[in-house]
Amino acid sequence: MNPTLEKGTVLDTRYEIAGVLGSGDFGVVYQARDLQDNGSCPMVAIKQMPMQSIVDCERQADVRAVLKHPAIPRIFGYFVTNENAYLVQELIVGWNLEVVLEKQKGFLPEKVVLDWAIQLCDFLDYLHNHPYYPMIFRDIKPNNIMVDRGSKIHAVDFGLARIFPPRFFQETQEQFAHLWKGLPIGTEGYSPPEQYEGVVKPESDIFALGATLYHLLTRRDPRKNPAFTFDKYPVRSLNQEVSDKFAAVVMKALNLEIDRRFPSAKEMKLALEAASSAK
Repeated sequence: MNPTLEKGTVLDTRYEIAGVLGSGDFGVVYQARDLQDNGSCPMVAIKQMPMQSIVDCERQADVRAVLKHPAIPRIFGYFVTNENAYLVQELIVGWNLEVVLEKQKGFLPEKVVLDWAIQLCDFLDYLHNHPYYPMIFRDIKPNNIMVDRGSKIHAVDFGLARIFPPRFFQETQEQFAHLWKGLPIGTEGYSPPEQYEGVVKPESDIFALGATLYHLLTRRDPRKNPAFTFDKYPVRSLNQEVSDKFAAVVMKALNLEIDRRFPSAKEMKLALEAASSAK
């Protein structure tokens, strides 16, 4: 990866870099000013990726152009230079959930985390059941989820999302059976056991969501502890302020056996709403 771009750098004769929003294994995300937007100069987010990621950049731009959900930032386009590919998307003003947790003194309020969880289930239900591009996100974790100033949730990195044929998760399609298996990819600690073997299903995202909620509620970072030890330290053993019903939903999502998790994000959302109404 090239050195971080300096403030004031202009890309594609249009986007003026204003600062760095974040960085990770797959690139750097900048805040930039669009100099060609009718003089109003709105801010956008630009993700810089290595040139070998150009195919992924094109794929994300094409697919996300047809995704319409409040949790999915809009894509404005992409461009390339001699060294990098750049994806231009809607700027979300807020903080990723990892930063929110780091700034919080003590535990996050259960009501707040419940609201985020319900929004994330709605987002996953939309992805898993999209009529043309059903997909599995494959990398739900606090660092990939932002909350804006209105407490609305946004998924900001689709780099590992995997697309499947239409109605793949609703109908038996033997000719596409090989698509269940792929590269073992994800984030250690948040990814379910089957994902380490390259297998992903909608329930895999449910596990990762459970791991994310577990981290937010208990402050026990899955990346810094032995893998798959959630059951040894249940939610309420670490944070007794969490209700039994909410804790039970999280622990069910974290079941190591895929068939014992929630069968769908919609079912998990219903359970979360029941936990919310019980408070």
